[in-house]
Amino acid sequence: MAAVARSTFDAAARSAAALALVCCDIIAGEGPTVAGRAHFSRTIDAADTALCARILCVAGRTGRSVSRAEADALFAIDAVGSERVDDGCFDDLLAKAVLHHLMGAAGATIPGREQALARDNPLATWASAIVLAGEPRSWLADHLDWMKPSSPAARTIDAVLHVNPAGPRLPLGVLFNLAA
Repeated sequence: MAAVARSTFDAAARSAAALALVCCDIIAGEGPTVAGRAHFSRTIDAADTALCARILCVAGRTGRSVSRAEADALFAIDAVGSERVDDGCFDDLLAKAVLHHLMGAAGATIPGREQALARDNPLATWASAIVLAGEPRSWLADHLDWMKPSSPAARTIDAVLHVNPAGPRLPLGVLFNLAA
């Protein structure tokens, strides 16, 4: 965390590396990011989610949107975390971070990371549908294909961006309140 906070020009790369460390510790159930607390292998708990959010917010102090590397790291954490004991917090963070990345990359107006990723700030207050170009659309579709169809994060991202037109649709109000 300190390396991310000190960095000015490569904060996103350091943030992605810190998130990769969280991922490794979630797989093993032990390591520096879970030290001092009981942690089960492949389980994402509230402390893991809070750490990911802090890493992303510290890296975003320069005003940049969530980077692709950071979003990839969050997708990796989602993939290894087969059990959730965080009341939907990680799914909420993942959906917000991915949409923040894609909207920022598309040039859309987005709030700062701290505001956008805040648990008590509904995605519906700042996210909007954007037209994804071919490469970002393909990148996102690949990640969504690897996620469980029942994933609240995948359903929320798809509901906003309509990446999978054949997929089931739920009202956005329902999706945005899944993690609440």
